[in-house]
Amino acid sequence: MAAGIETFIISAREAGLPLVLLWLLTLAIVYGILSHVKMPQSVSARGVISIVSSFLVLLAAAGTAAASFVTSLVTATVLIAFSLMIIIILIEVAGAKGEGGKHIFAAHSKLFGFAFLILLILVFIGTGGLGFLNLPNITISDPVLALGFFLVVMVLAIWVMVKGGDKKE
Repeated sequence: MAAGIETFIISAREAGLPLVLLWLLTLAIVYGILSHVKMPQSVSARGVISIVSSFLVLLAAAGTAAASFVTSLVTATVLIAFSLMIIIILIEVAGAKGEGGKHIFAAHSKLFGFAFLILLILVFIGTGGLGFLNLPNITISDPVLALGFFLVVMVLAIWVMVKGGDKKE
């Protein structure tokens, strides 16, 4: 029995449990303080501030590998965002209209959203995200399952925060 618990604890440490807990703790503290003082009136702004600060704390704790990856990721994202802005400006100048006289982005919002999501995934892969996550050598083992569990916890924490943001304070 003790060997199973020890294996789980070792697997959780290898999967980055201390970093996940640090991220969740920072998220909870910053969001709680901002909600208590009601500093930004917008609940979504509080959420964005707390998420960004949580990732900044996580980057400071994770070391140079994460910092170099995020640097290349941000550089590529800024370059693509600038290119997308130029394309959007050109489409606006051309006056492209969709079905029923609607603007092209309003008429096909799901298509543009899906294309943007694919673009973000490609940027992640292009900047070395798969190597950073060690996905080329991935095997489904205890640390991978633990990492998946803690990623689900992160997503649920953000979902609860966003869901709670629908209420008016």
